Amino acid sequence: MRVLELTIQELLKIPLLHQTKVISGAQGLDRVVKTIDIIEEPYEIAGDKQGVLILVTAYALRDRPALLLTMIQQLHQSGAAGLVIKSVQVLDHISAEAKELSDQYGLPLIELPEDISYSDITHAVIEQALHRQEVLLQRSDEAYRTLTTMVLENIGIQAVSDHVAGLLKAPVAVINHSEELIVSSPIGWDFHHAQYPVRRNINVDQRSVAYLLVDKEHLDAMEEVGIEQARLVLALELMRNKIIEDTENRLRGNFIDELMTPPAPPRHEVEDRGQQLGMNPSHLWEVAVIEGRVAPDEEWLTRLLYQEAAKYNIRPHIEFRSNRAILFLPTPQVNADYAGDQRQQTIPWADIVLSWLNDKEGKLAGYRSGIGRPKALWDIHEGFSEARNALTISRRLSGETALTAYKDIEVYHLLRGTMDEKGFGILFDRKLGKLKQYDEEHTTDLLRTLFFYLESRSSLIDTAHLLSIHRNSVKYRLERIRDITGFDLNDPHEQLVYQMCLIYYYLLEHPE
Repeated sequence: MRVLELTIQELLKIPLLHQTKVISGAQGLDRVVKTIDIIEEPYEIAGDKQGVLILVTAYALRDRPALLLTMIQQLHQSGAAGLVIKSVQVLDHISAEAKELSDQYGLPLIELPEDISYSDITHAVIEQALHRQEVLLQRSDEAYRTLTTMVLENIGIQAVSDHVAGLLKAPVAVINHSEELIVSSPIGWDFHHAQYPVRRNINVDQRSVAYLLVDKEHLDAMEEVGIEQARLVLALELMRNKIIEDTENRLRGNFIDELMTPPAPPRHEVEDRGQQLGMNPSHLWEVAVIEGRVAPDEEWLTRLLYQEAAKYNIRPHIEFRSNRAILFLPTPQVNADYAGDQRQQTIPWADIVLSWLNDKEGKLAGYRSGIGRPKALWDIHEGFSEARNALTISRRLSGETALTAYKDIEVYHLLRGTMDEKGFGILFDRKLGKLKQYDEEHTTDLLRTLFFYLESRSSLIDTAHLLSIHRNSVKYRLERIRDITGFDLNDPHEQLVYQMCLIYYYLLEHPE
């Protein structure tokens, strides 16, 4: 017979069983009974008896006192709920050893009066189980209706979480698979400090999207039902939030497409739509483009960006296109009246993105990035253009640098648009033609060595770093350059001329 989560204590409260007596093992009265098994003749008890309440007549034990000890031992090992003995009076006594063993295991040993039949017991237990099930169904239905109504009335996930916590009489939290808090009750509760954490999946479209965590040592049947109802309703709430988020992202993406395609919409329209879509028009916006051979990991990079943004209480945006990610990075404008306030300081987005690119444990190894200057939201297309130009120039001039800021290469961008290719070509051939020919004939890299040496203000260490070679190798190459060109490396005027020739060469004549 299947019984729904009834403890021995609850069974003994049935009127029919009021005259039963707990002989020993009283500390186990909270054991849950799932099945009642009647044994007419004791036998070797084997296998799983988890949750089984054994009924046996004392007549079967009268001439075999040692058998009771064996039964208690075997029932304990098999996980039984307890042992009920009918007609105990036919025994001379229950041995002290049997009582001690029962107490030791917490296995209740119960005396059943002679005048109560087994059929009366099973009938009464079935009635109790059905009544318990009816109560559970009613309470479950009430909980489900309440939670569903909360979702339909759009009260919010915090209110749903608070109701679940009240239903379970325990702190609860909803967390994602990155162990980030979505909501908790009470508000501010740190789920990492839960003493008895119970985790249950929250599924949407047969896919786990989050966990419901309950901090409670023991859950009764009603609480288990409450958790199942909560999982369903929280899944609906998370699914709705996801639909809203996806819709906002789509609208924000369309808005950004308009901003990045000149001419931009009128300023007042940008301000209104930006405010509606979570792109604060009072902030300055930097655009960073990260690209590689394949597109960056969307979920990982998005999570990384929003974790960083949370530190500054701002809302960025990210788009993924082909093999690149485009990051729109806001910074609250500095108020001159509060220049000393830490909250007004500029966010170092270039340093942050560079740290991601250089993180060997991350997923951006081998990627490069360009970042534009801070712009107003309605001028964001300029920041995007600057980021792309920074990437283009960095591929030609920046060696192994992972991130290039437009402000650092702005002069090269301007020179690229104004250089007279014929005039600079003649000058380059006159000054560095022999060095180029030497590189081609001997497969050396003297031109790039000279360029990075001039770029790094004659620093051997920085040049070696940019070329990924030893400092002594740089010194040797510079000696060869002197021998071939006759260039005085200490002459400031000559340095400027040679640097301009090299910029022309790498930007226009030899872009690869």
